[in-house]
Amino acid sequence: MKDNFFFGLFRKFSIYSIRSKMTICFLALGLIPILIFGLISYHLYLQNLHKNISSYSEQVIERVDKNLETYISDIENIMRLRSNYYFQQYSKLNEAGDIEGNRKYTVRIWETFDILKQMKTDLIDIRFVSSSGSTISCYGRYWVDISKEPLHQELINKKSDVVAIQPPHLNILNKKVFSIGQAVNRNVKGDTGIMAIDIDVNFLKKICSDIKLGETGFVFFEKDGKVVFTPQSSDKNGFSNTITQNPKLMDSKDGSLIDSINNTNYIITYKTSAITGWKIIGVSPKAEMTSEVTMLRKVFFWIITLIIIIILLLTIYLTSVLTNPMRKLRSIMKQASENDLSIYADIRTRDEIGQLASSFNKMMNQIRELMDKIKDDQQKIRVMEMKAMQELIKPHFVYNTLDSIIGLLEQNRNDDAIDIVDSLGKFFRTSLSHGREVVFIREEIDHIRSYLMIQQFRFSYKFDYLFEIDDEIYNFKTVKLILQPLVENSIYHGIRNLDKKGLIVINGYIKDDQIIFEISDNGEGIGEEKTQQLNRIMAGEEEVEDQNMYFGIRNVNERIKLNFGSEYGLKYQSKVSVGTKVVVNIPQIGR
Repeated sequence: MKDNFFFGLFRKFSIYSIRSKMTICFLALGLIPILIFGLISYHLYLQNLHKNISSYSEQVIERVDKNLETYISDIENIMRLRSNYYFQQYSKLNEAGDIEGNRKYTVRIWETFDILKQMKTDLIDIRFVSSSGSTISCYGRYWVDISKEPLHQELINKKSDVVAIQPPHLNILNKKVFSIGQAVNRNVKGDTGIMAIDIDVNFLKKICSDIKLGETGFVFFEKDGKVVFTPQSSDKNGFSNTITQNPKLMDSKDGSLIDSINNTNYIITYKTSAITGWKIIGVSPKAEMTSEVTMLRKVFFWIITLIIIIILLLTIYLTSVLTNPMRKLRSIMKQASENDLSIYADIRTRDEIGQLASSFNKMMNQIRELMDKIKDDQQKIRVMEMKAMQELIKPHFVYNTLDSIIGLLEQNRNDDAIDIVDSLGKFFRTSLSHGREVVFIREEIDHIRSYLMIQQFRFSYKFDYLFEIDDEIYNFKTVKLILQPLVENSIYHGIRNLDKKGLIVINGYIKDDQIIFEISDNGEGIGEEKTQQLNRIMAGEEEVEDQNMYFGIRNVNERIKLNFGSEYGLKYQSKVSVGTKVVVNIPQIGR
């Protein structure tokens, strides 16, 4: 009931008007290219926008990296103080334990530290730590366990001019800083002191805040999968830790990607600083960076609407112009459908309707030609059938067989004569088949058995024969007398002139839903060139010069194709002095 309801609904709203159908077609033909062009343009625009966004993000990250590198380069210049006279003297007297003599150098160093702090307000502390732990800094002199100093642990195995950077941490006054240090005063024992400078972490916040990545975008620093620094005011939702775990970001030093966090897409651009080893990561919401796309969508919508209106008006006009020729052509086609094959479409327009009328006229001419050809083919079939019937009973075959029977009777070999007469009777019974063209395969095989028995006796048992037929094919049907001419060729052209005993093998089986017969002999064989010629003739790719050439096998091949289709027929395989095989394929027809 439900299916009938929908079917009735469909019929009720079906479009029968040719004008309505053409309107839909014109709209489709007009809109599809526009839509495709628009979508491609939109896609290219998005690609270009994403490229520009990525380029802008990379420039921002590059600027942060340059600012950081410039600042650290300045810090490295400050740390060259470790090589001046006051620091060298301080180190020597400190190692010697001469505290009293070291006072004036201590004062000089403090003065230098104070001047540097005033010059660079981001500096929180500058300290000089000897290998023994003696420390002089902006906050005075004190002793530390240098083995617990993170920078010392990192620098101990590095060259003296290599910079080490300690991520943000709390210094001795509980201020948030990050530290930069270098190894100093490596002695003969391998002990190492360090010079370290603590920098206010707000410096990182300042260089991150100086850039813009949309309204809510931000920049942060990462190393080894951990966040080094992130501006808390920008990273309100704490996305930094989630972003650092992205496998693609962890596996490469530089690049960009789009990551979805809490159902929001973010454009992430990153670069690894050569000096700090930190990864500088820029994060910007994709929606903010692509806000221009909304306006583009609105413009695209109004353009499409205007195009639809224009196409609709043009369609109404064009369908009206085309209606009359189409009605005329429809009337002519209706007459042709009523078996009036002499009809002619007299429509001379140069548009598609005129071309359709021209095609209709050509089609009618072809139909008339095909009708004439069918009549000719039927006549040829009748002639071929008559020739085939004439071939069924060859006078010399009958004469020689009867002569052989008389010879047996004269020798009182009555049993052999009876067998030959019986085989001859079966042979003619199958040949006639009460006028039937299609017989059971069992009958066709019996016919060949009778034929081979007669020929084997006539040729004084010069050859043997073997049947290998699958039982399942016996009850299928075939065109009669398709195997006997092939077996006859094997005898007369294959094994008759052999010096050895001949063998004919008849195979029958099913393969790929087809019935296959193979007639093989161990006779003289034919050359490769002639085999190929035979196969071309069987496939209809080559015409014979003389209609009597290969008449028997051509007759079999054409009868198979006429009855079953052009994909069926004969195919030859042969090698000289080895033998010949002919393969017959026919369809499975009723049991």
